[in-house]
Amino acid sequence: MPRLRPLLAGSALVLLACLGTGATAAAKPPAALPAPAKQPAMSAGAFLDSVGVNLAPGDAVAAWAAAQRLEAAGIRHVRGPAPTGPDDPTLEGLRALAGTDLRLDLVLGDDADPEATAATAASLGPAVAALEAPAGKRALPLRRAVTAHPALAGVAVLGSGPGVDYQAVRLDLDGQCPGCAGDELGSGDAAVQVTEVDLGAGVPGAVAARYLPRLLLTNAGAAVRTYVPGGGTDTGPGLLDPAGAPTPAYHAVANLLALLDDGPKSVQPGHLAFALAGNVDGVQQRLLQKADGHFWLALWVERAGWDPASGQTLAVPDQQVTVTLGTPVGGAREFVPESGTTAERHFADPPGGRRGLDAIELEVTDKVLLLELIPLGADGAASRATRPPASPAPAAPTTQSPVVRGAGQAATPTTGPAADDARAAAAGQPTAAADPASRSPLAFTGSTALSMLVASLLLMLVGVAALFASRRRYHHRH
Repeated sequence: MPRLRPLLAGSALVLLACLGTGATAAAKPPAALPAPAKQPAMSAGAFLDSVGVNLAPGDAVAAWAAAQRLEAAGIRHVRGPAPTGPDDPTLEGLRALAGTDLRLDLVLGDDADPEATAATAASLGPAVAALEAPAGKRALPLRRAVTAHPALAGVAVLGSGPGVDYQAVRLDLDGQCPGCAGDELGSGDAAVQVTEVDLGAGVPGAVAARYLPRLLLTNAGAAVRTYVPGGGTDTGPGLLDPAGAPTPAYHAVANLLALLDDGPKSVQPGHLAFALAGNVDGVQQRLLQKADGHFWLALWVERAGWDPASGQTLAVPDQQVTVTLGTPVGGAREFVPESGTTAERHFADPPGGRRGLDAIELEVTDKVLLLELIPLGADGAASRATRPPASPAPAAPTTQSPVVRGAGQAATPTTGPAADDARAAAAGQPTAAADPASRSPLAFTGSTALSMLVASLLLMLVGVAALFASRRRYHHRH
């Protein structure tokens, strides 16, 4: 027994040292986070209404097929050429678009007669939302023609100079990222509409899938509407390729709109107190709110993913960002629209914690990240999260005749376009992951693991030394 006393004493000392080291690590205060500040949110429904697409409708069949694809993506507004008269070949395609729920912004040609164009546009019915004067031309003649036609009451006039409801702005990115170009929207008083976006020739489709959602979120609130490219042209890729098939940008925008779709509901958005900490260099944000009260925070790194000079794609490193909340929430979900509409991560307190989340750690990239914040219920538990929608499936071609206003069809089709099986299936939910901010102080972290390793080595050394000393005393006695 006397031989074990040094070993036991050393073990006790090492154990105390280990506990002391662990206690020190656990008691170490976290890095100071910025104080959350109240920031206004935008209505999710208003954001969806700010999205439009430029489209040359073609004939009735092509226009009907494009309209089905755009409606499946959640697009509500289309901009295209205005018909010059009843014999204009584009009129049939516009009538097919008017037979859907899309709203039309019609652009006059340079030599178009405003009065004849206004009269022909009136034949398309309530689908016409705006008429746009030619670039560089006075808008007053068009304003007089619209005002004089009773069927065009409420139709907005776009263009430049006096007589317009909204100034028309064209954005030429020339291959640059949306935040790399100069600000052309002025003070952001929503008195403009971005009628054309030129991404730049040669921009890859995968890069457009990141640039266009970021551009739409950036412009929302500063412009009433932003019309992105529809079919691919020399101005860069759009939502549809020259054959009318969906592009990567189509899926990214469609998923973004599906996640933020509020249906016919409307809400007066409120404020959310939050702040961003960590590596926030180049991180942009857009706060939105749905009618159910859930806030959706869009985050992304605004950096170039394409070098137009060399024609090479550029890698944008991930950045660690912490979202701190002034009022704790019951839970949160992370979505990346470019990848789909299924939540990629879940954040929640440990079961029974019921204190709510007040800090969420994220990896922000140049892809748009949507963070849904689920509020606490009256009982202190998280309110029920809504099921995320399935990724919108682009409408399949249909042999059904298009609905053309004024061409004899009296009713809209009763058979909808074919849909992908995945659209009807419920989106799967991955296993919930505990939020790092809600981790218990006794959690097994890297600092405690290092302390335990050092303590184990010290314990082994003390044990060996005690055993060696005990053997020397034994041999000395005998």
